[in-house]
Amino acid sequence: MTVWNFQLRLNREPAEGELDELFDAGLSDAGFEGSLVDVDREADTLLDAVTSATEQIRTVPGLRAVGVETQDAVTLADAAQRLGRRTAESLRLLAEGKRGPGGFPRPIVDTGKVRVYSWAEITSWLREALGEDVPPAERELMLADRALRLADQALRAGKTQAEAVRHLVGC
Repeated sequence: MTVWNFQLRLNREPAEGELDELFDAGLSDAGFEGSLVDVDREADTLLDAVTSATEQIRTVPGLRAVGVETQDAVTLADAAQRLGRRTAESLRLLAEGKRGPGGFPRPIVDTGKVRVYSWAEITSWLREALGEDVPPAERELMLADRALRLADQALRAGKTQAEAVRHLVGC
């Protein structure tokens, strides 16, 4: 098994007594700083590690993980800077299908003026579609973050909406 390190965001800062409850629930491998939890968890996969930690957090009434700290959201300029070998213009041409095989990841946010992409999706696409030697991003963290954010938004929307979202995603 591997020891995975990740940071979870909680819906609020735990009270002093709740920290003891979290420790008793199995989070002895975690450090708490406000509403941020730094976890070093042994598990087969990163998703298994995140899942087990979030389940332990939910054992404390009123406390839940609402996201995973990631560096996944990037503009094409950010992505170009991280890559160091491509320009923002090069990535823009790939994103618009004017170069390359097509199928560049769609933005996760598109305001018309600003487009934000998933770093994990970009690096995966560059490896798979173009055969570029880029380090893989932790796609599992991106997926866990999106799942926790969706669950939190559905829960805050109300019981009916939470149930509808659960039905929509099949869980």
